[in-house]
Amino acid sequence: MDNFGYIPEAMIINILLRLPVKTLLRFKCVCKSWCSIITSCSFIYEHLDMALADSRKARLLVMQYYPETSDFFLFTKDQLTTPTHFKIPTKSSYCDFTIMGPCHGLFCLFNDVNSELCLWNPATREIKYIPESPFPPPEKYHGDEDAEFGFGFDWKTRDYKVVKLLRDHYDDREHRNNVYQVEIYSLSTNSWRKIDVNVPAHSLVRNYAMAYMNGTYYWWAGTFILCFDMSNEQFETIQLPKIDFPLNEVEILGNGISFTEYDGSLAVIFYLLNKCGTWSELWTMKGHSTAVTWTKQFSVGWLKGQWRPIGSYKNNRILFERRLFGDNRIIRYDHEARSVQIDLPETRMDGSCSKTIAACYIESLVSLMLGDGWKSIYENFKLPS
Repeated sequence: MDNFGYIPEAMIINILLRLPVKTLLRFKCVCKSWCSIITSCSFIYEHLDMALADSRKARLLVMQYYPETSDFFLFTKDQLTTPTHFKIPTKSSYCDFTIMGPCHGLFCLFNDVNSELCLWNPATREIKYIPESPFPPPEKYHGDEDAEFGFGFDWKTRDYKVVKLLRDHYDDREHRNNVYQVEIYSLSTNSWRKIDVNVPAHSLVRNYAMAYMNGTYYWWAGTFILCFDMSNEQFETIQLPKIDFPLNEVEILGNGISFTEYDGSLAVIFYLLNKCGTWSELWTMKGHSTAVTWTKQFSVGWLKGQWRPIGSYKNNRILFERRLFGDNRIIRYDHEARSVQIDLPETRMDGSCSKTIAACYIESLVSLMLGDGWKSIYENFKLPS
């Protein structure tokens, strides 16, 4: 290693660990020694460990789905001013992405148009295309519309995994007798394997609402939440809380949920639409499976028009996707002040925007090309799962 003069190497590393990803990528060009430090497994995961422990490093990520592309807007959490804007890389000229993540700064992307599946680190611009599964689909598998995905981190094996569910139809009308073929992709081995696991009956998983947190992936399954533990590779169900919306005689136009993070816990925003407007409630969840406890934090409503909640930030603010007579915007709402704030800059939508999601995002140096050599070093760090 180069001689850093009178500055000890440990001090150099300590300084570099506190720098953002963009700066570190530039500093790789300073000298070979710095490049070696910044690209080492030990540095990458110690840098991630510090970032996950520091809430000030979190940024607000807004994702917008369009027929031909998907836009990402990355804001700082304190100053929601001009965002960093980038698009999802793809080999296809037309795309319809299902986006899973973030997990340690990584995303898993599935393009429904060409079945392209990849992992992506927006901070480093690194992308890894996942090989196709070698396993034949179930007999009554209808195609990609019957495939569901999840992505997360296995804290026991220190590995990133993609879980794939392929639905085998036995009762296409009621979805009550479906069975699933479940496959797992491991980044460390760059390979797929099939697992024999029970997926709870009556599961109709939807890509509409899903989230990863603390080693578990969650899907909204209509009447309950389906979850998958990335370590023990088992499915469980979570019953939804009893929601007493202030209903009236007005016809219900729609309802749904949105996953978000609130005060360090997984939270669900339930919402109801009718001709009066939109009513929303944010509930936090603690525990697992039958031991889950739900706590209602607050409600928002009625808001005139269609206000679909897409996430939260700073605990007291909700982000809504508002669609009102062709004027589509992302609006901040402060539930404590009960006031609507200005819309996020550069995120106004046209009619072709099909969906918007907001998430808390931590940039990382995690490489998708390290292979299984990372894990022996990775085990030295006590990363949050």
